Amino acid sequence: MRKITGDKPTNAPMRSDAKGKGRRCAERRVALVALFLVSSPAFAGPPYRTDDPEPVDYQHWEFYTFSMGARVSGDTSGFPPAIEFNYGAVPNGQVHIIAPMAFDRATGAPFDWGYGDTELGFKYRLIEQDKNGWGPSVGVYPLIEVPSGDAHRSLGTGAMHAFLPVWLQKDIGDWTTYGGGGYWINPGLGNRNYWFFGWLLQRKITDQLAVGAEVFHQTADKVGGKDSPGFNVGGIYDFTEHYHFLFSIGRGLQHTKETNEFSWYVGIQVTGGDDKPSQKTAPDVSPAVFSWTGFYVGADLGHAWQRANEADFIAYAGPVVSSYPLKGAVGGPFTGFNWQTGSLVLGLEADVEAAAVTGSEGHSLVAMAQRHDVRGSSRARVGVATERGLFYVTGGVALANFFPFALGEPFNQARPGWTIGTGFEYAIAADWSGRVEYRHGDFGSTTYVSSNFDGNFYRVHVRDDTVRAGIAYHLNFAEPGPVVSKY
Repeated sequence: MRKITGDKPTNAPMRSDAKGKGRRCAERRVALVALFLVSSPAFAGPPYRTDDPEPVDYQHWEFYTFSMGARVSGDTSGFPPAIEFNYGAVPNGQVHIIAPMAFDRATGAPFDWGYGDTELGFKYRLIEQDKNGWGPSVGVYPLIEVPSGDAHRSLGTGAMHAFLPVWLQKDIGDWTTYGGGGYWINPGLGNRNYWFFGWLLQRKITDQLAVGAEVFHQTADKVGGKDSPGFNVGGIYDFTEHYHFLFSIGRGLQHTKETNEFSWYVGIQVTGGDDKPSQKTAPDVSPAVFSWTGFYVGADLGHAWQRANEADFIAYAGPVVSSYPLKGAVGGPFTGFNWQTGSLVLGLEADVEAAAVTGSEGHSLVAMAQRHDVRGSSRARVGVATERGLFYVTGGVALANFFPFALGEPFNQARPGWTIGTGFEYAIAADWSGRVEYRHGDFGSTTYVSSNFDGNFYRVHVRDDTVRAGIAYHLNFAEPGPVVSKY
């Protein structure tokens, strides 16, 4: 895998694995499947599609939070937030998982959003490159796509897929080149197995920045389909030894509208792990002192109370106005970064939560019911630290998925909104903190137009109040020294 500092970025995103919701969408959905099914290797060496044979060092790890996607024939699909984790479980080998939220938006169609297909893999380096000669590193990296996403909402493929590649790499001074390819097993009606090949050239510009460009080619993944060559350009910037920023943009080279009009990847990588005993620094931290600076990951569990204000228009008459409550449990992972100066703490945080929030209005003319199953937010945090405590306020943008139901007709819509709140966090151990938080959210007013009854439409405005309790692990690394290249 490519690297600038001691810890190396490794394989990344999976695919949006879109599948057609109807015949009018089938062709462009197949093109998106082709694009993102390949993106495990394709973006497997983030931020590129071509991968490398270098695993994470033994007993070291790397964590990514990223967004990626592509536009094809008026359809945009991808992962707004996703996480990837790689761990050097054995010498020369790493285990790999990607857990994504997926989205799909076709022109004129509702915005679909929910959990996507999970990716599992194991990278093993068979041969380590000869530093004094021309012998390259050689490795294998089998991947499996678990169909955990909803294929009916274009958030998954609905079938197990697998990729069997071989990758090579050679480092020469400030230059790194790697590539290879493999065979995709691609079950499904009208699908066919296919090949992917790619090669990348990357150069270290400074001790902190490397830029690269790749070309790749994929054979047709469906009966009567077209091959899809393309390219990406991108870079990796090391903020410190442990924090890295990755980005790339690209497009197809042939049949662009059907394969890849535009694609992107942007992510943050955090690396760490057990150093050799001689490299460890003796801890010098008072038990009463806690630094909030650094990256953290955690999980929370809470309860949401929502209020749906509804206006029902029946056969162009109305509105019939009603208001009813929704309530239920929410919970899921969050991740963020804090920077502390004196007692002031500034931070950014993102979360994704599953929800079991339901409610209905039985006395309404329409008998509207509603279910809410997933939500997420990206927020700023501002706080005041008091030794081991942190009082903070937080606010930002939010997204939630709702399933309204009226007169026997189901609807689905992912709805954007905003959220604001306050909380208290306490350092319960050297690297752990617990928190309690309250947030208010507003997901705006959305109109649902009936396809069964001419003239019927239903306008619903949802507000949300949520209380959560959570726990977080803080990756409080020692003060970083200068970035060291391993080229």
